[in-house]
Amino acid sequence: MVMKSTLTSKGQTTIPNQIRKQMGLKTGDGLVYRIEGDHIVVKPVKGTLLDAYASVEPKQRPEDFSRAKKQVRGRRAAKLAARK
Repeated sequence: MVMKSTLTSKGQTTIPNQIRKQMGLKTGDGLVYRIEGDHIVVKPVKGTLLDAYASVEPKQRPEDFSRAKKQVRGRRAAKLAARK
């Protein structure tokens, strides 16, 4: 299905009604935009953590969760030490 809409001077566009119905989009639903080469991918986000899964690309692969945990623990420790 290919449909066209126009971009306004404020950078807004209307998602065609047929697409909104097919995707189950309702007023207030969020959208996530991602650039893939010369394409824009738009996905609905319904508001749960699971719906947002994979909407943010990791800075590096494989992801180093142990390093992230150490950084968080270090920041918490620094905040606690600053309170004393």
